[in-house]
Amino acid sequence: MMLTICKNVLTTSRIKPLKIKTVALTALLFLQLPAYAQQEVIDARQEGFKDMGAAMKTLRDELKSGKPDSTAVTSAATELSVLAEKLPTWFPAGSGPESGLETDARAYIWENKEKFDAISNELIVESKALVSLASSGDKSALQKKLGTLRDNCSSCHDSFRVD
Repeated sequence: MMLTICKNVLTTSRIKPLKIKTVALTALLFLQLPAYAQQEVIDARQEGFKDMGAAMKTLRDELKSGKPDSTAVTSAATELSVLAEKLPTWFPAGSGPESGLETDARAYIWENKEKFDAISNELIVESKALVSLASSGDKSALQKKLGTLRDNCSSCHDSFRVD
């Protein structure tokens, strides 16, 4: 529709050249807004995954140490759980490869939403369980749960991420 309007404006001889330029620039701006909005979504998604990776690294490093810092473990587990809750919102329609923007998300996310949602929901459940375990000080149980979470992440990456 915007292109039709621009064409009509450009072919009307009574419009001054300055107005033609203004209309053309405005049309270009409107055409760019969806890409800009999707870029913000992709950037937020990538930042969220970096934060999840940092929380996982903290957990792994603490559990490898002789005596894990319970405050650091609880903080990282909580951060991971909060981010896991947000993960399903990081993939709105139009924010995949079809956007034409650089993303590691495969179109398969939106083509097989049920599988993606199931893996995401499992991550949410397991990360909440990790938070519950964090204050227990049970290093063995924490390591086992972290392994479960790592497997969940790998499953999602294998199916839905371009590497």
